[in-house]
Amino acid sequence: MKNKTIHFADHFFRVLVLVLGIVIIEGCEAKFYDEEQYRKEIYIVSDNSNIFGQEYTFGEMSEGWLSIYAGGTTPIEKDVKVELEHWPEVLRSYNRTTYGEAYANYAQELDEKNYTISDYTITLPADNEKPYVKFPIRVNVSNIGPDDVYYIPLRIKSVSDYMISPEKREVLFRIYLKNDYATTKSTTYFTMDGTEQNFREADGAFTEAGDASVINATKSLVPVDEHSVRILPSTFYSVAPAIISQRGIVVTVHPNELLDIPVYVEGLPTGEFVKRQKVTLRTWEVSSRSVEVGEIEGKQSYYDPETQSFTLNYRYKLPTEVMWHFVYELMRPLSITNN
Repeated sequence: MKNKTIHFADHFFRVLVLVLGIVIIEGCEAKFYDEEQYRKEIYIVSDNSNIFGQEYTFGEMSEGWLSIYAGGTTPIEKDVKVELEHWPEVLRSYNRTTYGEAYANYAQELDEKNYTISDYTITLPADNEKPYVKFPIRVNVSNIGPDDVYYIPLRIKSVSDYMISPEKREVLFRIYLKNDYATTKSTTYFTMDGTEQNFREADGAFTEAGDASVINATKSLVPVDEHSVRILPSTFYSVAPAIISQRGIVVTVHPNELLDIPVYVEGLPTGEFVKRQKVTLRTWEVSSRSVEVGEIEGKQSYYDPETQSFTLNYRYKLPTEVMWHFVYELMRPLSITNN
């Protein structure tokens, strides 16, 4: 009987120790999760490649932001002063890793004359409703080409409290161009329907050299300044830099120059007119290998801001061609890429 009592007591003691251990562990875990599931880290919001981009409109300096974030499940208990610094090494590392010896593909650092950071220090307030603060960066994109990739390389230099995230300390702040018609952040597509007809030129006069053909295509538009986009003529499509430089056409909207455009119903003039914004076209890069572009007498090009559609009437000729191509295009934005 005595042995049974001792055995029971020993068993009871082991169970008690186990239960107390579980209670202590659960209590510690509860305390851990109550206090901090993840350690508080200060970092710059970016994607998996530490890249974050903003669209900038043309004109004078416009403002964009980086987000400086305090990670963790509980708010910070005190204000945190965060100091950033210019850090070109992150761009050098990115180019080496991404492109290797393909130096022509290297992304470029935005020249300091094209952007302004008035203060590299910013404060994350402890009483902030959101766990982040916006770090302003003002950029002038008027001198930036649409075909090159530009970054501002930065990193967190120091924080007054907590820790700096080792994974999200650096950032490549990418600059995207944007106007009312297109953006470089994603490809801006328009649907195009129209006609094309060949003409011969002699002594400044044009004569038909065949019937008009119906054309249609999906065209991409690239912003090049505040009121201009670049396209390729007719149904041409290419992303090759050499093709774009030789065949690119700049379409410019003149918002303050209004044209009287006749209204037609079933192909017949109604005698009514609507106001539309004037559009002109020119060659993207002028050289002996570039496409020639001209107007078509009696036919105007214009833009409708309400429907965001372009009506283009122009003629073009490649350097190797004898014939001129007379083109009519109606370009409408694809809603799936232009919200």
